[in-house]
Amino acid sequence: MDTRKVNILVVDDDPRTRAYVATILSRKGWRVDSAADGPAALALAARTTYDAVVLDYRMPGMDGAEVCRRIRRGQPGVRGVFLTGFPTIDTVYPAINAGGERVLAKPVDPEELIGTLEEQLGSARGAQG
Repeated sequence: MDTRKVNILVVDDDPRTRAYVATILSRKGWRVDSAADGPAALALAARTTYDAVVLDYRMPGMDGAEVCRRIRRGQPGVRGVFLTGFPTIDTVYPAINAGGERVLAKPVDPEELIGTLEEQLGSARGAQG
């Protein structure tokens, strides 16, 4: 996989988590954009095509499931990975139903996040070619 061509959007209302996740992904060599909320994420997704989106599930105003659902309308191939401090059936089921492939608990383990994204991106590319 050519890491220079991977575009990932990180959406989290907590600035520390957003910066932490963006740093992890940038160190992998991936291009990363970040947004503090749903409307900002949707604005970025209207201008940029993403391979994956890493979303906080619980955010004020618009939750991660709704953000993922809306992004996938315009970018059906985008992979969704959710992060949540509350990994219960009340968050996991709606996240998967909205198009998320995985739900990871916060604080996220960097290796688990990278491995999950590599798996999702690899399966997406395999399905395309």
